[in-house]
Amino acid sequence: MASLPQFAAAAVATIFTMVDPFGLVPMYLAAVAGTPPAVRRKVPRKAAVISGIVVLLAGVVGREVLRLLGVTLPAFSIAGGALLFLVALDMVFGRTTGVRDGAEERSEAATASDPSVFPVAFPMIAGPGTILTVILLVDLAKGDPLKLAIVVGALALAIGASYLAMRFSDRLMRLAGQTGMHVLTRLLGVVLAALAIQFVLNGITGYLHPSELLVP
Repeated sequence: MASLPQFAAAAVATIFTMVDPFGLVPMYLAAVAGTPPAVRRKVPRKAAVISGIVVLLAGVVGREVLRLLGVTLPAFSIAGGALLFLVALDMVFGRTTGVRDGAEERSEAATASDPSVFPVAFPMIAGPGTILTVILLVDLAKGDPLKLAIVVGALALAIGASYLAMRFSDRLMRLAGQTGMHVLTRLLGVVLAALAIQFVLNGITGYLHPSELLVP
């Protein structure tokens, strides 16, 4: 069983890397380009609140939905790890597999008048990968109130960082530059790849030995 410090470190690293607040900056600037200043000022706060609600709801009802669908938690852990690994490949190699958002979503985003909900809140912050991550972590918490609080805190930290990154996106781009953002995203992608593999190992271990659990 993972100790609280181990669980906390894994939760913060996984959620923060999955949300990738700093990698969000160039995508956010593209999404809000051309929007009226009055609308643009409201986007960071509105997107942060909406994305937080979406992911928390997914964490609360996700396990029950899986049960109704007949999907075992080890199977979900393996599938989630595989998808997170694809996101990690996106981040490391700068390519697009469609796990975060698809071509159709990007096309619709280009014509959105208020990008707060789409595409900023979903799928840029509360994307499928982030939702999968939170469901997996909630399952690993096994109903422990402290661990569940850690998951909520880690999510709040990542979304808070995303809000600040969007709020000061122009300054961050001037400070780090496009190259700096790309380097940071690739480093976070390597971390996410290792965590994704660990989720797969958790699923295999949970299937073969249901009483055992690896540290995520």
